[in-house]
Amino acid sequence: MGKIIQNGFDFVARANGHLIRNVDDMAELKHELIALSETKSHRQLAEYALLLAEHVVDTAGLERTGAVAACFDAVAGWLAGQVTVRQALDMAGALNARARDEREPVTCKALRALGQVAATPHVRWHPLVAAEYAVVMINLLSPKDIEAVKRERELQLLLLGRV
Repeated sequence: MGKIIQNGFDFVARANGHLIRNVDDMAELKHELIALSETKSHRQLAEYALLLAEHVVDTAGLERTGAVAACFDAVAGWLAGQVTVRQALDMAGALNARARDEREPVTCKALRALGQVAATPHVRWHPLVAAEYAVVMINLLSPKDIEAVKRERELQLLLLGRV
């Protein structure tokens, strides 16, 4: 059995070690986001995940149909008590499968972010990894633009502060 993850800092560090590499980021804002997430309930992080998903879809210019729509259905349905964790994970898996087949890098990272959002009912820290993928997406859209990354992280903090 793997290491038990007990906080958002460990969860994001593990994701960055295995999934996300070589990204321009604002470490202080990232740490502020993770620290703020530690003050939120699982339900509040799911609400944040939906807000972040809206932002990712808009930024990437995705259509809110098919697997993308299922992302929203997974989290909103779980919040309403109508979707099980297993069903949400299945929806997340469909997004990840679509991301594996995607050749356009921005769309791929957006789908990865949405897959993390859909997995939020499973583990409360998945929105933090979705936020990481959103930063990767910004890196692709605006290479070497640390101000764009700063705006992204500030928006993520604003969204998390709203829940």
